[in-house]
Amino acid sequence: MYRPKLAQVVVVLLLLAVLSTAALIHLIWQRAASENIEEIVASLDAQTAGSVRNDLSRTLALVSSTAEIVRSIFFQRAISANDEVKREFLFLSLLREQPAIAWIGFGFADGRFFGSHATADGRIEMVEIGAAEPGELRPLRRDLYRLIPGDIFFEERIRAESAYVALGSPWFRMSKESGDAVWTVTNVLPNGFEPAIVLSKRVETFGKFTGVVMVAVSLRRLSEALQALNIPASSKAFVLDERGRVLATSQPSDGVMAADFVDFPASDSVTAAAAAAVANGGDTFREVAPSAALGPVFVSSSKLPFQNWRLVTATPRSTFASRIDENIRRIAIIVLAMVGLAAATAVGFANFLFARPLARLAEQLRAVERFSLEGVRHHPTLLAELDDFSQALKRMAVGLSAFARYMPIDVVRPLVEGSIEPKPGGELCEVTVMFADLPGFTELTERLGAGVEPHLTRFLTTAVAAIHAEGGTIDKFIGDAVMALWNAPGKQADHAARACRAAMAIRAAMHEVPPSTVGEDAIRVRIGINSGKALIGNFGSAERLSYTAIGDTVNLASRLVNVAKESGVEIVLSDATMRELGGKPQTRSLGLATVRGKARPVGVHTIDRSGASGGSDGNGGHDRGDARLHAAQAFCR
Repeated sequence: MYRPKLAQVVVVLLLLAVLSTAALIHLIWQRAASENIEEIVASLDAQTAGSVRNDLSRTLALVSSTAEIVRSIFFQRAISANDEVKREFLFLSLLREQPAIAWIGFGFADGRFFGSHATADGRIEMVEIGAAEPGELRPLRRDLYRLIPGDIFFEERIRAESAYVALGSPWFRMSKESGDAVWTVTNVLPNGFEPAIVLSKRVETFGKFTGVVMVAVSLRRLSEALQALNIPASSKAFVLDERGRVLATSQPSDGVMAADFVDFPASDSVTAAAAAAVANGGDTFREVAPSAALGPVFVSSSKLPFQNWRLVTATPRSTFASRIDENIRRIAIIVLAMVGLAAATAVGFANFLFARPLARLAEQLRAVERFSLEGVRHHPTLLAELDDFSQALKRMAVGLSAFARYMPIDVVRPLVEGSIEPKPGGELCEVTVMFADLPGFTELTERLGAGVEPHLTRFLTTAVAAIHAEGGTIDKFIGDAVMALWNAPGKQADHAARACRAAMAIRAAMHEVPPSTVGEDAIRVRIGINSGKALIGNFGSAERLSYTAIGDTVNLASRLVNVAKESGVEIVLSDATMRELGGKPQTRSLGLATVRGKARPVGVHTIDRSGASGGSDGNGGHDRGDARLHAAQAFCR
C-alpha cells in the first residue's frame, strides 16, 4: 500500500498556506494607515503647540509692557501712587484695553493695596485695601463698574473688611527684594481664590522704595485660550508647570478645573492616559499610551517659553482612525474568510494525517512513561513515517514489558516524578526509614523449600501495598525484608505518621490471613521505624546506580527489627520517630534497648493494638476486630 511521505504532505500544506498572503498584505496596509495617523496627530500637536506658544508669548509680552508702563509712570511721578483719582483712571484705562489681563494693582510699602480687576462676569471692580494694625482686618472698598460701549457705568460701592495682606504675598515680597521683574504663580489674590500668573516690579521714587506694581493673568484665561484651539472634541490639551501641576486645560472634566492629574475623575480616560504618559516620560516626548476605554492615545509634551512650563496634548487614536479601522475590519473579515477556507482544508488534512496519529502515539508514549505497557499497540496510519514509528513503539513496549519484570518499577516511578538526575551523589534529608521482615522465614524455608515462595510473595505484596498507600518509597527487598522511605524523594510533612500507619496496616493485614504454621498467631511481622537525617541519592558506579538512603538513621531502623524480636512485639519505634509524631495515642514505651553499633542505649516504643476484641494484638493478646480502624484512629491524617 502506498503511503505518502511526510515531506509530500508538508508541500501540500505549504501550497494551501499561500492564501495567507492576503493577511500579509492586510498587515502592510494597516501599518501604512497607522503611520499616516501618527503623522496627522504629530502635525496637529505641532500646530497646537505653536498656537499656545504664540498666545502665551503675546500675553506675557503684554503683561510685561503693562507692568513697565505703570512702573515708569509712578517712577517718573507722572502720576502719584497716592493720587486716587488718577491712578484709578490709569488702571481702568489699561485694563479695558487689555482683556487678557485680570489684575493691575499696586502694593504700597505700608501694606495698603489698590488694584483694578476684570471679573469673570465681564465687569470691572476697583479694589482698595487700607492699612491696619497687625493682626486686625483691613478696611476694604470695592467699586463695581459695568462696561458700556465707549464708556463704563458705575454700579455700586461695597465696603467690608479683608484679611488679604499685600506685604505677605509672594509677588510683593520677591519683588521688594529683587530689582528685576519677578514672575510668580499664586492661588490667592485680593478678591480670594483665583489661580493666576503674576508679574511684579519694584517701584522707587527718588531712590526710596514706595511699593510694587503687579499685573496678573488668570489661569482661567489660559484655559479659555486652550479651549479656543482648533483641536478635536475628543482631544485635550494641558498646561503644566515645572512641578507637574495642571495650570490650564482645554476641557475641564465635569466643569471642574483640577490642580493635579490625580484630582481628575477616574472616568476621564483621556486625562488618565495623559497622566500615565507624563509620569513615565520626560519634559519633551511623544508616545502612545494604552487606555482600556479608548484604546491607544497619542500623548505629546513640548516646552513653553515661560518658567519651564510645558504643553501636554492627548488625542485618542479613534479620533482619526474610526473610519480607517472600520475599513480595516472589513478587509480583515475578507482575509479571515480566505484564511478560514485555507485553514479548514489544512485542518482536515492535518487532522487525518497528523493530529490523530500523533495524538495516539503521544498517549502511548505517556503509557510507556508510566510503564503501562499493556495498552501499547500498533495503529496503522497513512503516512509511512508515522506507521513505522507506531510499529517501533509497539516493539519497544514488548521489550520493556519483558524487562520490567526485573526492574524495581515502584522505585523508579517516584524518582522520575521527583526529577532526580541519574548520577552518583546525594544530599542529607530528614526521612523516616522502615524495615519489615517475615518472622521465622529461615525455619519456614528449611521446612517448605521452594514452597516458601507463596508465603514470601504474600508478605511482600502486603507490605508494598501498605507502603504505597501511605506514599512511601520502596527502597529495596533484602531476602524476606523490605526497606521503605518517607519524605524522599518527595517532601512529606507527616512522614513519621505515614510510616506508622503503614506499619500498622501491614500488621493488621498479616493477622487477617491464616498462619502458615501452627503457633504463629502471636508474631506475624517485625518492623523497625526510625527518623532522622540520612544521605539520600544515587549510589554506585557510573554504569550502575541504586537510589537509596545510607547513614546511622538507616542502620538504627534495621537494628530495631531485632529489638522487636527481643521485646516480643511486632512494631518498634525510636525516640526520634516519637518526637516527629508529637505524642500520638496508642504507643507504649519499651524503655531503653541496647542496639549493636550504638554506644548508648536507645529509647524504644511500640504501637499497641488496644481497644478491640479477639485476634492477636502482636504482643501475645488476641483481637478479632478491625485493627486497621484503630490504626487510622491512632494516626489520623
